[in-house]
Amino acid sequence: MKEGLPYSQGLTDKRPVIFFDMDGVLTSEKSSWNYVNRNLGIDNTRNFENFRKGSISYEQFLSLDLALWIQSGRARSSDTVMQLLNRIELFPGAEEGCRSLIAAGFRLVIVSGGINWLAQRVGEIVGASEIYANIIYARDGMIQPEGRAVVDPKRKGVIIQSYISRKQPEFTISVGDSPDDESMFENTDYSISFNNDPDYENMHGFNMRSENFNDLAEFIISIKEERDEIKRNKGR
Repeated sequence: MKEGLPYSQGLTDKRPVIFFDMDGVLTSEKSSWNYVNRNLGIDNTRNFENFRKGSISYEQFLSLDLALWIQSGRARSSDTVMQLLNRIELFPGAEEGCRSLIAAGFRLVIVSGGINWLAQRVGEIVGASEIYANIIYARDGMIQPEGRAVVDPKRKGVIIQSYISRKQPEFTISVGDSPDDESMFENTDYSISFNNDPDYENMHGFNMRSENFNDLAEFIISIKEERDEIKRNKGR
């Protein structure tokens, strides 16, 4: 599976597409970055607060996190980080639910502010056709101080707009779980906040809570079935 690039070229594909946030939607862990920091005993609170305040860019935030890993001596090896990421489990029902969505005619695209190494694994399991996530570089098995910020969590809509322009899908759905997904929700025909943060409500579409991803898949398929029924009625 090729790494997703926001402005990569591609043939049009009219099939409807679902843009998935990864952390907390396709996986049970709410943040792959926080998961690594937490398990390494690293506190990145100051960097995170500076990013939220707009004092630093997301690319700077990513590089500062990597610097903490390297300086701590706890994550100089890429194997250390990969082993941690491999412990992260998919959300219950995610593999089965995504296969049902593909069978129903959807393309699946991951747009995540999380770590690309995890997104690649998750994408292969669920059958995602494209993946956009933030890249960590390693050389000779060692983490490098600069990564690549493919996805700014606050600007996911830029990637979605580019994808829609290239592929021209019949319709689009976005699924996220936090305010960071607002720009996704604003740029798709339908949006679903799945098990959203307690203090957040998606004002652009649906809010849904479930302990099984299959419930989400069934709801999305019902949207397509309703649209298909309307088209059939118009053709009579």
